Amino acid sequence: MALPALRTRRQTPRVTLDRAVVREVEQQKLLSTRICDLDLQPEGVLAECIEQVTAELRSRGVTFAPAYYLGDDDFWTSDRAVSVNVPWYLANPTLWQLVNDHLFEYSRSEVLMYLRHETGHALNYAFELWRRKDWIQTFGDFRRPYRDVYNPNPWSRDYVRYLHRAGMYHYAQKHPDEDWAESFAVWLDPASRWRRRYRDWQVALAKLEYVDRIIEVEGACKGTPPNGRGGLRLPYTEIKETVAEYFDINHVVDPDLAEYRHDLMEIFPRRTPRAGSKNGRGATLGSTQNAQSAARFIQQHQRLLVSKLSAWIGNSDRRVIERFLRQLQALCTYEHLVVNQNRRAEKLVDLTIVATWHVLDGIHRLSG
Repeated sequence: MALPALRTRRQTPRVTLDRAVVREVEQQKLLSTRICDLDLQPEGVLAECIEQVTAELRSRGVTFAPAYYLGDDDFWTSDRAVSVNVPWYLANPTLWQLVNDHLFEYSRSEVLMYLRHETGHALNYAFELWRRKDWIQTFGDFRRPYRDVYNPNPWSRDYVRYLHRAGMYHYAQKHPDEDWAESFAVWLDPASRWRRRYRDWQVALAKLEYVDRIIEVEGACKGTPPNGRGGLRLPYTEIKETVAEYFDINHVVDPDLAEYRHDLMEIFPRRTPRAGSKNGRGATLGSTQNAQSAARFIQQHQRLLVSKLSAWIGNSDRRVIERFLRQLQALCTYEHLVVNQNRRAEKLVDLTIVATWHVLDGIHRLSG
């Protein structure tokens, strides 16, 4: 009696789900998952980038590599720690595409640049190079106060330019520690051709030759480093928001977004579609082709803004401020807004004023 039933099941047409439907189901599941509940490890391009930088270290005789961990926003290394924070959303191709679609774009070459720079910090701290007299003579006093806002000399040839290409203009001039990290990154990058590129930059070349001498000739970064402090500030396993909440893509219409957009477009110009344009008198207007992404600009100053706003404004929640800043970043990306190099300080003031107003307005409405 079982055979007819069995035959019926075999004759029933097999139902297959469309691949697009499967992808959508997987996407929705990902968006609704808390970040701390994701099982993340570097995959795809990120894994390749970390492997490449590690191989570059080995080829230069460096036997120590920092621990690259998946954590909160941006690339950074805690002061005098040896672990490098890598944004959790670059962990695999799916998340990488998500951040490129909804926050701002990362390219493979940029990630390699950030990793080399942060690796320079980690090695400096691990082997305590900053304590050396010749390091201080070359780069300056490591204990000098760190400035979030600085006024670089754009014509100086005393400093290398590396993250400059990622929109972090004249970053080596910010602090002796950044001067070292930028010089190290240029030295480590096999495509930099630093001897040729900086042959006419006497002071910058001397810094690169110093890096070359203490690492390759003296072997200053071989063996077990004296400092092994990890310094994991916020691994992804401590981020309680869902993926959708983090990127603010819950597909809920937010009436405030139109106002945010209006204010941002008052502050930042759009990237021009071509190299320049002419005004009525025939002069070439400033091009925004090589200007920094406004989203990246906000990201670079996020910690400063969150710290200042939470200190100035009573009853403010740092997480709310961080979410608000991510909304601004997403809008800047969508509208292709940029910051011209020579107006960064001015735009930071404008951004701080606007952010303060909107955070205060939000608290007022919630308490009303």
